[in-house]
Amino acid sequence: MTKTSQNTNELATLFVAIEKLNHRLDKLENGASQNAPMLIESAHPSLDKLSVAEAIADGIFAGITREKACQFEPDKPCDHCAMCSTRGF
Repeated sequence: MTKTSQNTNELATLFVAIEKLNHRLDKLENGASQNAPMLIESAHPSLDKLSVAEAIADGIFAGITREKACQFEPDKPCDHCAMCSTRGF
């Protein structure tokens, strides 16, 4: 067997092994996506503030205006930015 044909056989063997792995991964991914419920979780805790801001905005537009004033900008309502807690107020 020549070196070229040996390399070709090794590449073909590797290609077959990779295709088997890809097929198994596809099966696992399809099974996981069908069995797992779609949960939306924020990737970082700072993204949770977006939902708080949306709730505040919804409350303001609904006529609920019992929000406290911001300690750093008194003419604006508190948007729960956590500046108070980070500075110890």
